[in-house]
Amino acid sequence: MGKPASRSRSRRAHVPNQVPLRERIGYGILAACLIGYGGYGLATNDVALPGRRGHVTHLHDVPALLMVGALACGALLALSVIVDHYDERDNEHRYRAFARHARRLGFALFFAALAWDLVARLGAPDG
Repeated sequence: MGKPASRSRSRRAHVPNQVPLRERIGYGILAACLIGYGGYGLATNDVALPGRRGHVTHLHDVPALLMVGALACGALLALSVIVDHYDERDNEHRYRAFARHARRLGFALFFAALAWDLVARLGAPDG
């Protein structure tokens, strides 16, 4: 009779992720910019989204809060790449899952903010 199939993880040595310094700096700057832009938008209750041909969409109140949430998801996603570099444990699957959920939540908040703003504009009385 043969050996029973092992259900344990493979016995290969774990090699932690290595993110080059330049990329880590870039992700850190991106996270700081997203947090700064979101914080400024939150403080002024005006998150400006530049568009084509100079058109700018300004989000206020609930849509602005939703967009700040989307920006926070982007910042957390960028910071997770940096943290993963320094985390030497064998848990890359958790970082991938976090990235997947943060990306989905960020896009959901982004589109919810735009939809909420559009509905508010269409339903607002002229004047």
